[in-house]
Amino acid sequence: MANQYPETEETNPVAVKLFNNAWASLEAELGADKLLFPPAIYWLNGAPGAGKGTQTPVILEMLGLSAQPLVMSDLFKTPEMKAIMATGKLIDDETVFGLLLRALLKPEYKGGVIVDGFPRSAGQVACLKLFAKKLAETQAKAPKFGLVMLYVGEKESVERQLKRGREMQAAGLPVRSTDLDPEKTLVRYKEFADKTLGPIETLDGVFPYYKINSLGSIEETGAEIRKVLANVK
Repeated sequence: MANQYPETEETNPVAVKLFNNAWASLEAELGADKLLFPPAIYWLNGAPGAGKGTQTPVILEMLGLSAQPLVMSDLFKTPEMKAIMATGKLIDDETVFGLLLRALLKPEYKGGVIVDGFPRSAGQVACLKLFAKKLAETQAKAPKFGLVMLYVGEKESVERQLKRGREMQAAGLPVRSTDLDPEKTLVRYKEFADKTLGPIETLDGVFPYYKINSLGSIEETGAEIRKVLANVK
């Protein structure tokens, strides 16, 4: 029988169970009074090669944030997680969400934070909606959420990933394995296009949603970001 619940909605029973388990675990570990999240959380996403890392300084400036972004891929340190990432695929939602909640409680984010790389799936989008609802119920002042999306198409994404790989390799720096393999760069883009973009777009209207075309040069994309984020308060 087909699932009667849209995967991205907060009524999704799989997401509800996942969220409740993660929240209960955190509450039991730290205590309800310690679950104090940043006053502003901006969710940064985009196709591979869209320039999230390159444009981070501009985005931080425009949002008035001083803490460095919470980069989701930095949380995935186990050999098992690294092996999954090396194929260009995604870590499971339960692991991702549990790591995210704990990381957001770090003191360095008490003034607000950008989260780079979440949500990445329909289940994670549903969990984000549940998270917002929970914070509205449990915190005296619910955090301000916003979503920043940098977008490029398939051809540009693949070309930029491979260019990044060549440049890192030439400089003798650590290289993401997917940046050296045309097939894997394509897998990464298709994972984004098939599993991330559609679900994230259901958040347009739920939170402030800033979609930025990053097909231009670094300077042109930076100017576009400044224009789109100019009136964020």
